[in-house]
Amino acid sequence: MNTETTKTLAIGAVTGALVGAGVAVLVAPQQGAKARAKLAEVTELVKEKGPMINEKGHEIAEKGQEVVGVIKESLSTAKDFKTEAQSAVGDVKSEIKDFKQSHNSTGSGPTTM
Repeated sequence: MNTETTKTLAIGAVTGALVGAGVAVLVAPQQGAKARAKLAEVTELVKEKGPMINEKGHEIAEKGQEVVGVIKESLSTAKDFKTEAQSAVGDVKSEIKDFKQSHNSTGSGPTTM
């Protein structure tokens, strides 16, 4: 996911949560005055905390991008290690095969009693 998509998702999630809270207050079985007071509290809270939540959402998106970069780098290193290990295993197998062939053809293999 690119940075813009991650930021958009974070902002959308926060906005959706806030709108959901507002709707929950409106549909909750309460008297009209209580519901309006509760909605006013939620609205004030959104006004007060909205910019901070937005900023935190951007920070989370940036940290997410950093983590993605580290994971991609780690995967690349692991793939390189795997390739080198497979090559080394192939070399060792080839050396063992050559060793066995050279000792079997010279007759200097293990003797049995």
